[in-house]
Amino acid sequence: MKLQLSRQGIVVASAVLAGGVSGWAMAGCSGPRAADAGFWFEDVKYESSRLGAPVTVEELETIARVARSELARAFLGLPVTLSDRRDARYQVRVVQELRDQRFRRNVAVAGESRAVSGFGGQGAVSFLFLASGAVAYAPADASRASMIEAIGRGIGRAAVHEFAHQFLPTAPIHDSTDVGSYEYPSAARSEQYFGEMHWTLGQPLLQQRLGTPFPIMGR
Repeated sequence: MKLQLSRQGIVVASAVLAGGVSGWAMAGCSGPRAADAGFWFEDVKYESSRLGAPVTVEELETIARVARSELARAFLGLPVTLSDRRDARYQVRVVQELRDQRFRRNVAVAGESRAVSGFGGQGAVSFLFLASGAVAYAPADASRASMIEAIGRGIGRAAVHEFAHQFLPTAPIHDSTDVGSYEYPSAARSEQYFGEMHWTLGQPLLQQRLGTPFPIMGR
C-alpha cells in the first residue's frame, strides 16, 4: 500500500472510546504553566484485506489505550496534564480522515494543528492514514494483535507530534532528520509504528516553554 507523505505542520484544524471527562494520565507535576492537553477519539472504523475482519470495538479500546500510553511516555517529566477533556486548552482528536485543503487534488495527511502562543491550540490526526500505515509497515509475519497495537502507537505518536506543534507554535520542529524522533515531519515510515521513539531538537524547547527543570525522555 502506498502512503502519501504527511504534512504534520501548523495548519489550523479545528469521540466512541472515552466516556466522560476523566484524567487518564498525568505526566509530570501540575503548576502555573502546566499544559492542559485533551485527547479523544471520534467515531472511527477501519478494515483491510490484510487484517481480514474490520477492527472491533474491543480492538478500538486497545488502540486508544496504546495511544494514550504513548502520549504519557512522551511527556513524562513535563508539566503536561493529559485527559479526554474536550474543553482542554490544547486538543488533539482522532478523526476518520484528514485532507490537505491547500491542494485541489485529494491529498491525505496524518495530522494537522493550529495554535496561538499563550492561548492554546487545536488539532487532529487521521485514523485511516495511521491505521493504513501500521498495516503497510508491519512485518510479513505480524499477527493481527501486533498490528492493532501498532495502530495505537502510530496514532499516539502522531498526537505527540501535534501537541508539540501546539506547545511550540513557531518552532521549526520539522527540521529534525531523525526518523526515530517525534519531530520527524512524515508518518510514512516504519518508526512511526514499530520500535522506540525519542525526542531530538524539541526536547530543550519543550523544557524551556513549559518551565520544567526535570529531564524528559530522550534517546
